[in-house]
Amino acid sequence: MSQYSISDLEKLSGIKAHTIRIWEQRYNLLTPVRSDGNIRSYDDDQVRRLLNVSTLIKLGIKISRISQLTDGEINELLEQSIQQAADEDAKVSVYIHTLIAAGIDYNEYEFDKAFKQAVKKYGLVICYQKVIYPMLVKIGLLWGKSEMLPAQEHFISNLLKQKLHHAIEQLPVPPATAETWLLFLPEEEDHELGLLLSAFLIRASNKRVVYLGQRVPYYNLQAVIDGVEPECLQYFIVRYHTAEWLQTLMNNMQKDFPGIKKYICGAAYLFEDVKLPKDHVWISGIDAFIQLLNK
Repeated sequence: MSQYSISDLEKLSGIKAHTIRIWEQRYNLLTPVRSDGNIRSYDDDQVRRLLNVSTLIKLGIKISRISQLTDGEINELLEQSIQQAADEDAKVSVYIHTLIAAGIDYNEYEFDKAFKQAVKKYGLVICYQKVIYPMLVKIGLLWGKSEMLPAQEHFISNLLKQKLHHAIEQLPVPPATAETWLLFLPEEEDHELGLLLSAFLIRASNKRVVYLGQRVPYYNLQAVIDGVEPECLQYFIVRYHTAEWLQTLMNNMQKDFPGIKKYICGAAYLFEDVKLPKDHVWISGIDAFIQLLNK
């Protein structure tokens, strides 16, 4: 079972650590385990409870009422409140928290159920934009900084990879004349989820995708580019690298592959001390990327 700090709970639930402490004292909402140094830690059950509480708060239920309920009663109230909810942000929060809770429990049935409900409501592309991407950011999975157990991380990642592969297969094959994107991860990178999500969004925009996947040796790129002749190239930086390493990589890409638009994705802090070459664009998130694809 995972152990979470109070800051982890804040990231996952969106509830401030100070508020969580107050709720513990006033309502006995959670019962943390304390170390010899008096540091709080929480288990999966308490994370799941707080996610449900956070959702009910967004649905307009008072904490004073929620605190008097058992976990079973909270689940029943959650089901009733979801059906009556008019607030769109609250509904999105329900899907996100349900998916996270299912991932923590290794519950494929509940994960798939919530995913299909979100797809039915929003459609596939909007589901990934409004629900899946924010969920990945919330749990830190997109940029390789998850606080979950590695097994929980792999469980969620593999479920989403399966769904993304299936979604891509359902899309029509773009014509050979369509704009071509070459997607890859550098040799040091193996977190593939973001790249797969990009591949789906690009294909959904009726553009051609040549997908190389993870850990592609740099010296292999020239032969692929010569054969494919892509207009655009996209790659992700997930692991931490020095600014010098990243600057050298981007400069080499500009020098070795001129005339190709290059889109780089990664957490903002990685780019604080580097200068993007003129042929590079940093993609800040899914909304910016979808807007770019729709131009």
